[in-house]
Amino acid sequence: MNSASEFRFFRLVEQNLRNRPFRSLATIFAFAIIASTFFSSQYLMSGAQQSLDAGISRMGADILVVPTEYAHAGQTVILTGEPSTFFLDGSSVDTISRIPGVAKTSPQIYLATLHASCCAAPVQMIAIDPERDFTVSTWLKENPGITLGKDDMIIGSAVVQDIGKDLMFFGHTYYVVGQLQQTGMGVDNSVFVRSEDAYVMAEESGKKAVKRLTIPEGMVSLVLVRVDPQISPASVAAEIERQVPGTKTILPNGLLNAVTGQLNAVTRLLYGSAIAVTAVSVPLLGLLAAMVTHERRREVSILRALGAKNSFVAGLMLAESFSLAIVGGILGIGAAVGVLMSYQDLISQTLKIPFLIPSPLTILAQGGDALLLLIGIAGVSSLYPIYRITRSEPYEAIRKGES
Repeated sequence: MNSASEFRFFRLVEQNLRNRPFRSLATIFAFAIIASTFFSSQYLMSGAQQSLDAGISRMGADILVVPTEYAHAGQTVILTGEPSTFFLDGSSVDTISRIPGVAKTSPQIYLATLHASCCAAPVQMIAIDPERDFTVSTWLKENPGITLGKDDMIIGSAVVQDIGKDLMFFGHTYYVVGQLQQTGMGVDNSVFVRSEDAYVMAEESGKKAVKRLTIPEGMVSLVLVRVDPQISPASVAAEIERQVPGTKTILPNGLLNAVTGQLNAVTRLLYGSAIAVTAVSVPLLGLLAAMVTHERRREVSILRALGAKNSFVAGLMLAESFSLAIVGGILGIGAAVGVLMSYQDLISQTLKIPFLIPSPLTILAQGGDALLLLIGIAGVSSLYPIYRITRSEPYEAIRKGES
């Protein structure tokens, strides 16, 4: 097909679509609904997975050990940053460290703070031992020259304060030395301080704070565990629960399963909606195409009488259907992206899941998948009309069109 014939072909496609605006708009709307529901399902899953990957990488742990009765609270803090305070006997840290396969342990103390000027709601304060920590320590290595010293604080990406400014918690003033990158998980709504500073803050809180803070001596809240590479984290986790009664271990897979469980209802609804809309749309699109084909049989038969091949006629009908599918898909995907990005925080809070906006490449790939699905639907819905019109006799169709 040379350039002139290509121009005439696409010009004819454009004119045919313009001549039937209501049919074209209805078809575009149907394709937009299918694309937006299918794309939204993929977007939510990939956003949650990307957030989990970033958050787990930031924690640097293979296993998290929490008190059994606070297993759900600990998981919620990690996933969404909902503040909580709980304690575990600090002697368990030494026991865990001696278990075969454990390479390194890092205890943390979780303190739910009061409202602060930085935030619209309380944030999670995490007290760490800088010498043993591998959550913030990785970030510190990536930012040479920054240290977590006396009364220093490192804040999560969602905590609003400038580096070099002060933040006050329980009447104690901290100096912000750094801010972590966004992960979409609870760490974004957390602040990190040294354990010894947290104890000083607790002692001063009786005089300086509205509410007294108590940190039991020798207690921790959670223990992060890094496992030897050649050892299975699951087997080490089972041994920890056996040797340290009253503890519950959380593995990254467990966090993923929790998030998947939270998302399942929504994704099932979206996928179900996409399937239902597709099931209804395909026969309707086919019926619309058949009706338009019936209206155009004289036009198409004249083209065939003038020498147009069946392949040209089929290509013309497919091009029209594909064009409507692509336009509807782009509009549906664009609308879904706009809504999902605008309400990212609301989605995360409502579903209680960690969430990061997927990378541009991921969004493009998911959009491409949705468009391919629509093109497939458009092709299937056009098969019967194409078959009918290419099987009819041109002159007979012209006589019927004139009668």
